[in-house]
Amino acid sequence: MIIPAYLNDNDYIGVTACSSGVLAKIDKYEKSIENVKKQGFKILETPNVRTNGIVSSDALTRVEELNSLIINKDIKMINIAAGGDFLCEILPLLDYDLIKNNLKWYGGSSDPTSLLYSITTKLDIPTIYTPCNMSGYSSDNLHQSYLDYFQIIKGNLVKQYKSEKYESDDDVFDLDNEWNSYGKDINQEGVLLGGCIDCLKDIIGTKFDNTLEFIEKHKEEGIIWYFDVFSLSVEDLYRTLLQFKNAGWFKYTKLILIGKVRFPNTFTELSYDEMIRKALDEYDIIYKFDVGHVKPSMTMINGFKARVKYDKNEGSLEYLK
Repeated sequence: MIIPAYLNDNDYIGVTACSSGVLAKIDKYEKSIENVKKQGFKILETPNVRTNGIVSSDALTRVEELNSLIINKDIKMINIAAGGDFLCEILPLLDYDLIKNNLKWYGGSSDPTSLLYSITTKLDIPTIYTPCNMSGYSSDNLHQSYLDYFQIIKGNLVKQYKSEKYESDDDVFDLDNEWNSYGKDINQEGVLLGGCIDCLKDIIGTKFDNTLEFIEKHKEEGIIWYFDVFSLSVEDLYRTLLQFKNAGWFKYTKLILIGKVRFPNTFTELSYDEMIRKALDEYDIIYKFDVGHVKPSMTMINGFKARVKYDKNEGSLEYLK
């Protein structure tokens, strides 16, 4: 694992829109940027960030603006401004040698999954699935999970704990938070790998799928998978988990973490609980873990070894140096 330098006060975070722009949520974005600066960082945006539409710009422009940050020696981390649907369009245009030779952190969530995942699995460079995308740090009183993230990118790999509450609405944390480990106490170590499962399913078997090589490289530590579920139905999630299993992705798996579903739906009246267990019964599982679109979301570093514990009284994730 080739680890980039952690950030210091006054370091620059580059922001670019490899998927959608932020204009539709400009107030939240500007508040988020204000909060990031309060944590001691400077911001450098590319022109496509403050745009609207399904994508921020055409695929070539998105890659060119990403590359401008990659080669900028002042930039210590690149954060993808927003989610969306079509970041996958830029994957064939990426210069992985450029990424490898200009080492820095990459962060984002949701649609940026395919970028982060391909960098980690192809280049063995860690990437960060953040608590939310760059327009998400907009609360006047930042949740502890966001504060943990700012500590982690500075190299203080704080232990993260299961939140007592999760959100019913944007940054309104008022629902009792219980993970579902299907009756088992969990205490597992392994290399973290994952992202938004709605995006990961689209790279299975493509030339951007370096999963088998990556997990073989880390078979001695084992893998802890984490999946953020945005809008897959019960049936689609079940089929996708079986597809991963049949593709060999779950070889060397120690634990599978699945977040709360942002937009749950079913066509057959089946439940996520029962179908997750049916698909993954031979593995340790935690469903409704603190990761993904439903906040809080722990900071997940693809490629880093971690320990996850849960005994119904306390849940935690800590990185193992």
